[in-house]
Amino acid sequence: MALIVACLMAALSFVLNRAILRFVGLKAVITYSPVVEESAKTLLAFYLGADILFTHIVFGIIEAGYDWRMSKNHGEMAAVLSIVGHGLFGLVTVGILSLTGKVLLALSAGILLHLVWNVAAIRFSTGERDRS
Repeated sequence: MALIVACLMAALSFVLNRAILRFVGLKAVITYSPVVEESAKTLLAFYLGADILFTHIVFGIIEAGYDWRMSKNHGEMAAVLSIVGHGLFGLVTVGILSLTGKVLLALSAGILLHLVWNVAAIRFSTGERDRS
């Protein structure tokens, strides 16, 4: 079930992210996209009884394939970071869900971590990491 959920949510997220990018621009990467992706993965997996962590990891693997293919210079690194990142988001989400039993709190933690991850990745990739 988690494999199906992850594949469906990867496809849905791809379509939604493209639409958001078109209307909002690049700032969507650090605003709307993490909310869309984390909500899609976590909520559907939760309500269908699928393994949330597995869903996140498979989603990361699918995104890794896309990143590897689309990135001209750093495809391998982008792919690895997709898998690690989405695995980490899933681990935090499952951990908070296990501790609290509250799916919305767990989802919020995953979204927050994804937002921080994206901001850090963008700052690092643009050389802004040394700014104070």
